[in-house]
Amino acid sequence: MKKKMISLLLVLALVVGICPAAFAGETVSPEVEDFSFIDAEGKVNTIYMSSEQPGTSHVDYYIEGVLVSQVDVALLGGVDRSTGTLDDTTMVAITHTDVKSGVTTHSTELVSRYIVSEEVEVPTLMAATPRVLVYQGKINYKTCYDIDGSVYNDSLYIYQEEGKTTYEYKTINAEAGWTAAVVIGVISAALTLICPALTIVTEDLLYAAAYAAGTTIVGGVIQGAITKTYYVQTTPITTKARDIKTSRENTYTGERYQVALEGGGFSSEYCYEGYAEWNSNDIAYLMFSDFWSYSYPGVKSYTK
Repeated sequence: MKKKMISLLLVLALVVGICPAAFAGETVSPEVEDFSFIDAEGKVNTIYMSSEQPGTSHVDYYIEGVLVSQVDVALLGGVDRSTGTLDDTTMVAITHTDVKSGVTTHSTELVSRYIVSEEVEVPTLMAATPRVLVYQGKINYKTCYDIDGSVYNDSLYIYQEEGKTTYEYKTINAEAGWTAAVVIGVISAALTLICPALTIVTEDLLYAAAYAAGTTIVGGVIQGAITKTYYVQTTPITTKARDIKTSRENTYTGERYQVALEGGGFSSEYCYEGYAEWNSNDIAYLMFSDFWSYSYPGVKSYTK
């Protein structure tokens, strides 16, 4: 469990980074993410979040180890899961259980009550930069010994080309008196449509947003209004893998993401989806399987 001593609002922004895979009709294994912070009363608040599929989220909210709220959220309409976007007509179904009172409420609302798309003019370069495949490095696989005594020392040379970067701006809205677990659940469900990798940037993003908003949470309830705009920067990347021994080549696609607060104050490290992060063991395995049929020996090293 990751614990951070942060002011409440931090947690709301945290929501901005939760996003399981976003492919049309795809169901993903729910991975539980947990975040902890110290609220304005000095109590430890812990949020467990998961998503069965894009456009949904489940939140368990604990204070000092005691479960106080459970929330289930599902986006209903106005959602294009093929592009990871939602519009002003998108409705969200919310089921909230106050564990202490045992009362469960059901509601259907516009998602724009919680998160709003922003139309922002993004400056373009005067002249387009030519895009070419650029050598990135090499995947060196471990030596493989075949059953007939053959020895293989394989490697793949990697080249990449970046496409046009796009920006998606969103503003998080919350009001004093709102239940934090509900706000977190709605924003999380919306963000599952974008990408699966941004979760790791959440803490830093929320810390920056909390510092800017200057609000708190007490007893799982938001104490002040929140309005904070962030953007997701997406760059498509084409990756080519080449076996120089046989001149065979395969081409793959992927995306690189970065999250930042509008106006500065925070910018995350890059997160990747698809085949963009070529120097990872998962991608190295998939590429090996496309080129060779014998048993995967593992990666020896990644080199330039």
